[in-house]
Amino acid sequence: MAAGDDTVTLLLSAAEWAVRRALLGTAHGASLRALGESIASDLDAVLARPLYIPRAKAQLTRAGGRCPADGSLLEFDPFDEHHHRCGTCGEVFTGAAHAGFWRYWYHLWLAERAVHAAILFRLRGDPRHADFATAVLNGYAVRYAAYPNADNALGPSRVFFSTYLESIWLLQLCIALDALEGEGAGDREFGDRIRQAIIEPSRALIAVHDEGCSNRQVWNVAALMAASRLLGDDDEVQRLADAPSGLAALVANGCLADGSWYEGENYHMFAHRGLWYGVTIAERAGAAIAAGVRMRFDAGFLAPFLTMLPDATLPSRRDSQYAISLRQPRFAEHCELGIARLDDAHLAGIAAMLYEAKPDVPPGDNGRQRSSADVERNLPAMRLGRADLGWRSLLFARPELPPVPPSTPRSVHLAGQGIAVFRRDEGRVYAALDYGESGGGHGHPDRLNLLLVDGPVRWLDDMGTGSYVDRSLHWYRSTLAHNAPLVDGVSQRRVSGALLAYDERGAAGWIHARVASIAPGVVVERIVVVMPDYVIDEVQWRADREVVFDLPNHAQVGMIDEDGWSAAALAGGDGLEDGFDFVTEAQRRAVAAGVPLRLGARDGRRMRLDVTCDGASELWRLTAPGAPGRGLHRFHLLRTRAQVGRIRSVWSWSEADRFDVAFEEGRVSVRRGDGTAEVHALHADGWTVDLQAGPARSSIALRGYASRGTVVPTSGDGRGFADQGSPRGVDSRDEPRAGAKPRALPFTARLGEADYRRSETSWMDAGCPEATVTMSAAGGQLDVEVRVLKREPLVFVGDGQENLLDNEPAEINGDGIQLYVVAADMPGGWTIVPVKESDRARGRRVRGWEALPLRDASWCASDDGYVIRVSVELPPPALGGIAHVGVLVNETAPGRARRRGQLVLGGAEGEWVYLRGDRIDPAHLLAVRLPAGHLIF
Repeated sequence: MAAGDDTVTLLLSAAEWAVRRALLGTAHGASLRALGESIASDLDAVLARPLYIPRAKAQLTRAGGRCPADGSLLEFDPFDEHHHRCGTCGEVFTGAAHAGFWRYWYHLWLAERAVHAAILFRLRGDPRHADFATAVLNGYAVRYAAYPNADNALGPSRVFFSTYLESIWLLQLCIALDALEGEGAGDREFGDRIRQAIIEPSRALIAVHDEGCSNRQVWNVAALMAASRLLGDDDEVQRLADAPSGLAALVANGCLADGSWYEGENYHMFAHRGLWYGVTIAERAGAAIAAGVRMRFDAGFLAPFLTMLPDATLPSRRDSQYAISLRQPRFAEHCELGIARLDDAHLAGIAAMLYEAKPDVPPGDNGRQRSSADVERNLPAMRLGRADLGWRSLLFARPELPPVPPSTPRSVHLAGQGIAVFRRDEGRVYAALDYGESGGGHGHPDRLNLLLVDGPVRWLDDMGTGSYVDRSLHWYRSTLAHNAPLVDGVSQRRVSGALLAYDERGAAGWIHARVASIAPGVVVERIVVVMPDYVIDEVQWRADREVVFDLPNHAQVGMIDEDGWSAAALAGGDGLEDGFDFVTEAQRRAVAAGVPLRLGARDGRRMRLDVTCDGASELWRLTAPGAPGRGLHRFHLLRTRAQVGRIRSVWSWSEADRFDVAFEEGRVSVRRGDGTAEVHALHADGWTVDLQAGPARSSIALRGYASRGTVVPTSGDGRGFADQGSPRGVDSRDEPRAGAKPRALPFTARLGEADYRRSETSWMDAGCPEATVTMSAAGGQLDVEVRVLKREPLVFVGDGQENLLDNEPAEINGDGIQLYVVAADMPGGWTIVPVKESDRARGRRVRGWEALPLRDASWCASDDGYVIRVSVELPPPALGGIAHVGVLVNETAPGRARRRGQLVLGGAEGEWVYLRGDRIDPAHLLAVRLPAGHLIF
């Protein structure tokens, strides 16, 4: 497309640019003019320095960019690549790992500076801005091909370690070029050079990696749309709008019916920004977008604010950073962009709330001088003004906001997301049940998680997630780290819950939700009733066997009576994300059936917990990591053993010392010091609250069931269980591929291109790796031989070698195999690597696969590669039956830090190797028939 040809526009037409330019010169546009002046002032500091474009790509490691003392993200100074300060402890760190992570921020920062400069040039005509933006684009055009597309953590990328980051970077450069060309900056040769050197090859690289319905794919699609538009390929823009993982599908499948993104509030903000680019570019290109898709996208502007906590932070659900304040420029800009599209008084009220001057929210640094495009770095709460916003507001925000008062949060039920929030005391008290959407890969096994907040005090909190490359990730992704039930010491299966009933009457409200198959054969329901000054919580379960049922609560409360504790070891699952290996200082206290316990706050804050379990139980007092970066904290767990059971609790925070709570059969009574009482009971058609004040009697009937009879009372005790029905989703982590005909042993399989799970390097470019797997069984053992065709020198992983890149075992990044066997319901899994200068192969057990013993493992070099031989001892009950076996061959090359790919027994065509660690998809476990035989002693 010729330079200056304004038929190609990404975000605004030539006429809209002219209108915006004129607006900034009027009194009506004064607040936006101030924003432009603020952005220009930021850019002056950049223009005063020589342009620096790193010659190296960004790098992700465990240490890079984080304080080794407290795990905090190090501050980003775009003018200093070598010194990195921790804002928490004040220490300054140096080293290659920190510099590599600094380049991640810097490449994005520099691309966004090019956008700032190009837009300011388009609006203000300062040639310095055009010169800078042009220099950035030319500089990257020279360097782009030299950045290696290798050793990436999550998809092909030259400049970064993940595809979606390259997409965000490319999108910025496309916007900068579009703004420059629209104003006639540069010549045809300049535009052609940028397209040929950056846009076209980067588009091709991104297009290879389709990430399905994920927040990352949102950015891939937006970048591909922008690149295609600048390359004159509008047919591709329409295809990207309609593709199975394109724009419309991402909105329809990623945004739930209530407009919220399925991965929770934190990822909603990230994904919705990417969708905004995609929708805006598609609309400008004239691509057809269905009205329903637009409506769901538009609903996403308001959705994340509906569940905010009393202190105006997001709940830290799923893989979220902890306690993200909404009083940051990016949230205000989110409102501004929504208001620009919609006439929504509620959204305008949210914006008014964010801009409201509050004495406890001081002015602060808006962080824009260090902003890295659309990859956010969270800031402390700050007093906001329109001059703190970003360039999107400069181009799209209304000249003035609608004159509406600040919004007051109300109770809300997001049926698509599956969370109900009850607010009391003008929003100061917040109680929520998170029961529904599991959240995909960024979700946590925390269905039926209870949250309770009173003003600034987070009694029952969700701690979110810390660093993705730190071991603590596995704690935060455990059920034990939440206020949610778990069975037999194992984190919940990744399933979604279902709503049974919801009703909110202001002074009283309730929710009844169920999760089927929270563990195999176990159904759990939770009822939460919210009154003005207390919450009733009832958890029920039914199983096909006796189970160990645990209910953690992370409130900082303690027993009123401190007698009866004794040190003990808490038994629990040993899976990577069961969480029990993070627990320390365990103490236990036995509790008789039906005996109520009372716990309370010890620091003068108002909170009391009365709790009882129908059967005999144990109350555990435990220590484990608290919220990320905040050290250890103490929490409690109530444990019982039963096939059917119930735990009932009352949380009270107003005049709690004057409450008398009685747990009776089929009802809960709360009596106050003034003689009034409220008696609660579950009935077939809802929950009733009988109010007693002297001789006066009244009642509140909470309904909300889809139909009468949904809850079926059990005999005798008035308790009810909903019909089990079908869960929204089932976690098949322990269910091998069904329906496959078992293979007879022995058998041999040859693995090649159709079995290759690739990284950024294709099977062909990896040298066409192949392997032959031979499997047999005799003498009570399974024998597996893997012959690997290997033309390059082997990459050995030493015993005890540390993986400095992430929290996966080091062995996966060398040559070797991963072997998984399930026999007689006993799992065994190992990562097996050759030992250098030895015929021994070293087997490292995979967490959660420790039941079977590895009898022998050896290796030897061959003329065309190497051979690994492994023998696994089989349990006697398995002989003559069916076992399930998985074999993965890790392959790499000298000089690489991460593995290059895997050969997968059973096929892996179209799959990617990223983020798989030492885990196996149950679909890749093959059924084999074991011969009957006798053990050899």
